[in-house]
Amino acid sequence: MKVSDILARSEGTRFSLEVYPPKIARSPSGPTLPQSFSDILETVEHLFEYEPAFVSVTYNPEGKNKATSIPLAAIIKQRYKLESVSHLTCIATPKKELRRTLDVLRFFDIENIMALRGDRPKDMLPERAGPEHACELVGEITKHEDKFCIGVAAHPEGHPECVDHECKRDLARDMVNFKDKVDQGASFAITQLFLDNKVYFEFVDRARKAGITIPIIPGIMPIINIDVVKIVKGLAGASIPPALERKFEAHREQPEEIWHIGIEHAIHQCRGLMGKVPDIHFYTMDMWKPVKTIIDGLK
Repeated sequence: MKVSDILARSEGTRFSLEVYPPKIARSPSGPTLPQSFSDILETVEHLFEYEPAFVSVTYNPEGKNKATSIPLAAIIKQRYKLESVSHLTCIATPKKELRRTLDVLRFFDIENIMALRGDRPKDMLPERAGPEHACELVGEITKHEDKFCIGVAAHPEGHPECVDHECKRDLARDMVNFKDKVDQGASFAITQLFLDNKVYFEFVDRARKAGITIPIIPGIMPIINIDVVKIVKGLAGASIPPALERKFEAHREQPEEIWHIGIEHAIHQCRGLMGKVPDIHFYTMDMWKPVKTIIDGLK
């Protein structure tokens, strides 16, 4: 079933998951490929009782785990009867390869795609160049004979690379880019993580005023250790509320306290979203316990 149909038929607020497939090249001291798959499926199994609306499966465009992404999405759909959303990036994927990938997805009965630009790999060869922007990828997907349900990314605080002449986030231009993806055929969006619900609701309000009517699903990543704080501030480019950041700094040397602070904040965020959004999307980092603790805390 298409995600757009699931959301339209759902009453109240559902939840969904994102999992990260294992890399093919493993370190000698790290888990084997079967062990990694087992850990990911364990995350899905522990959260299955909460009836997730769908499970999205990401991958790295450099190819380190690209080959395991579609098989994992297919396994989740076939084994758990859950809808899988397969991530697809375009920045380093030639159009011919994109079309072949779409054929493979349909072979595995995967109807939903998360269309992303992706990060530009280092030393990308010219022959590996693909569409430069996610809106172009959405357009390519809509040309396929099978009508996929297409999801796209949304950035409540603006895309980190979308900046003005003063190197500040250009929210107006970022909204234009978002609308371009919707106009090309996107059916739903999932936001980048944020830590202040006000940021999300203000973004949705701007999107509606821009004529964007698709569901905009909030993405939540619980901060469970200092490394995640670095991800939030660095890779994601999300702001941390000052009071929350002070708590993390005060307990920097207390991992258990950091975990509890992060979980409590995520519960607080979700309480403020429940009943106002069709779905809450958890970035699990392939760990089930934080998400389970949050959902149980909402009860």
